[in-house]
Amino acid sequence: MLPHRIRFHLFPLSLLSACAWPVLAGDLCGRVIDPSGAAVPGAAVEIYSRETPARTKTVSNDGGEFCLSGLPHGNYLAEASAPGFGGSTAAPASVGGDGPAFLALALGLEKVSTRISVTAASSAQSSDEISKALDVVDSNEMERRAEFSIPESLRLVPGVRVRQQGGPGSLASIHMRGMRSFDTSVLIDGFRLRDSSAPQGEATGLLEDLYAVNVGRIEVLRGSGSSLYGSHAMGGVLNIVSDHGGGPLRGSVETEGGGLGLFRGAARLAGAGWKQRVLYSGGASHLNVTRGIDGDDRTRNLTGHGYAQLRLRPSSVLSGRVLAANSFLQLNDSPYAAPDGNLPPAGYVTARPLPRDQVRRVESGLPVDWGAATFVPSANDPDNRRSSNFTSAMTAFTQQLGSLASVRASYQGLVTRRATRDGPGGTYFEPSFNNLSRYDSRIDIAQARTDIQASSWQLISAGFEFEREKYDNVSIEENSDPAQRSFSLAAVSQRSHSLFAQDQLRLLRDRLQISVSGRLQTFQLDRPQFEGGPPAYAGAGLGSPPNAYTGDAALAWFARTTGTKFRAHAGNGYRAPSLFERLGTSFFFGFFSPFGDPRLKPERTIGLDGGFDQYFASNRLKVSATYFYTRLQEVIVFDFSGVISPDTDPYGRFGGYRNTSGGIARGVETSVEATPTRSLRIHSSYTYTNARERVSTTIDGSLRSFNISDHMVSLLVTQRFRRRVDATFDFSAASSYDFPFFTAMGSRTFRFGAPIKGDLVLSYTHPVSDSRSLRLFTRVENLFNRAWYEGGFFTPGIWATGGLKLQF
Repeated sequence: MLPHRIRFHLFPLSLLSACAWPVLAGDLCGRVIDPSGAAVPGAAVEIYSRETPARTKTVSNDGGEFCLSGLPHGNYLAEASAPGFGGSTAAPASVGGDGPAFLALALGLEKVSTRISVTAASSAQSSDEISKALDVVDSNEMERRAEFSIPESLRLVPGVRVRQQGGPGSLASIHMRGMRSFDTSVLIDGFRLRDSSAPQGEATGLLEDLYAVNVGRIEVLRGSGSSLYGSHAMGGVLNIVSDHGGGPLRGSVETEGGGLGLFRGAARLAGAGWKQRVLYSGGASHLNVTRGIDGDDRTRNLTGHGYAQLRLRPSSVLSGRVLAANSFLQLNDSPYAAPDGNLPPAGYVTARPLPRDQVRRVESGLPVDWGAATFVPSANDPDNRRSSNFTSAMTAFTQQLGSLASVRASYQGLVTRRATRDGPGGTYFEPSFNNLSRYDSRIDIAQARTDIQASSWQLISAGFEFEREKYDNVSIEENSDPAQRSFSLAAVSQRSHSLFAQDQLRLLRDRLQISVSGRLQTFQLDRPQFEGGPPAYAGAGLGSPPNAYTGDAALAWFARTTGTKFRAHAGNGYRAPSLFERLGTSFFFGFFSPFGDPRLKPERTIGLDGGFDQYFASNRLKVSATYFYTRLQEVIVFDFSGVISPDTDPYGRFGGYRNTSGGIARGVETSVEATPTRSLRIHSSYTYTNARERVSTTIDGSLRSFNISDHMVSLLVTQRFRRRVDATFDFSAASSYDFPFFTAMGSRTFRFGAPIKGDLVLSYTHPVSDSRSLRLFTRVENLFNRAWYEGGFFTPGIWATGGLKLQF
């Protein structure tokens, strides 16, 4: 619940401002056309304010025309998009003076896509203005690829490594630029999505439950973003932007099913009312996988996502968004190392899996022929499962003050609940009795922000943010002897306050863009509560983490005559120790073990990148290249190498979290986007990453960063045949990577082979009427039937689904 002081001060201030600052309003109209000048009906038109975070959306009519009334006087950016076309170039517009402003938005058939984005600077920017490395995956691309999972939708983005440990619904993680999975900040409409009860307090445990049911686009910012978005944004930012609706009532109903026992259904509705003063959109989906990889990997997911916006008056906008998911997943045993006799005595271990027929013998408790195997993949565990749900609700009020300034008050409440149950069934490290581990967390964020257009070339933004997070961890062992049953509760909470500011300059007729931002964040840790567990932290000093000071600078130079943009970006990042890293415990075999260290210092990074974007052949070809460098000055690691010993550790730990020196991640990202013909689009990328640690956490002394491949390539090809048939092929491959397994000798490095995956989607769209169409599609996953392992977990071989989608 929003703290009373914030509710008292912010919202009356906004309402007072609404009464004290009269704002003039006007109309913005236009027409969407194709290269021949013909009208394009049904095109999505989005309008972004230059002075405020406000945006609105509509759809062109049968004549390609659109008109938005009651927009406050000021400067705007507009763009249009439609299936089968490249997006229009962002068009500036000014609302004011006599009569409506008019725009002609031309869609290209042979141009690479350009989009307005809101993540790189936390405000609207055209592609020419963006001074950081940013990619956009929009809903049209996700539909062409028949992707419904948000992590899988990002597999082709340069510098991004997506890992999924199994089939649909299994644990997913995202690594940007050689960094760890928790170095990526996940946002929903600019607000952090994370689980404060997770080991690093990040969003990794929620990624597999993120499905695109009402997503307009996903913006991927690579490089530090801590000065704008706070903790965890050291490697990059992933911003999931809701579809804002608008235009006439429209919707879709979709169903698909096939391999792995998968069935999925989805429905969506969007539109506008009250003369475009109300915009709304919403969607829901249900996923049910009955078999999975080994026939017993069941998973279910129910997701709902809605957005609404009300323009109370031309200068006042109230908006809200809800995203909620509920899921169930049948878990497998974690992979583990083969007996030491199968492993080399020194150096890294080549990861060779135990054959599937021998894994079945392991599951049945029969003797095993180890052969040359060095690890056991994820064996079936019949009584290990996880259930989870989360709800993220946001509301925001934006008030424009004249034509040059605005204020915005917003709040997000995020509740997550996870429960894992395990029993004596299974093959490896199983408890003697059924047990339950439950993790409940809540994060409240309240923010007040102002944007001031100091001049036609300068936008200043500043604000304050309050965040309160807490989690409860309950562990129960259901011993057959009631007297021996155990119960443990850990409840931890923390508050933080942040001040942030940004100055954006557009100089030399908008050819030079300069952005400077900074953030100060303070923390206050509350006294934790423990019940039923060991008094390991009873006398621990609980000082709050040091203040976080982060800064960021970026610039871009665009030469219009040559179609060249040069960009550079530098900044530092920060991640406060999570509540679990400071005070976390684990329950197993009837004992509670402390893992956390209240003395932990924060993680710190510094990074820079620079590159160029070059357009050729009238924007039919785009070539990009970026060099990046990130230095992890100090990090937190989970260590069981023997450095932490109960003889010297004040909490009696055998292992756990500790500070150590960080490493570096550097490399090059390149990409090519081309439209050789009106119906053919090609996008490819190559990334080289050199990620190394300064201090090894394995007994073999390896310094190579875990889960990171030195080389990654991706390819996306889309071909349209006669306007109704589409074929989309996407391909991703990475070189070998390292992953640690615990052995009798200690933690050792295992080297896994290259993950390679190709998917093919074929679709046919049949027009039912002027406003209705039926799309039939089939998706073939892992087309080449490549076998690889993510951290030792099985991944699916070739499998396929088919489906249909009714659009109206």
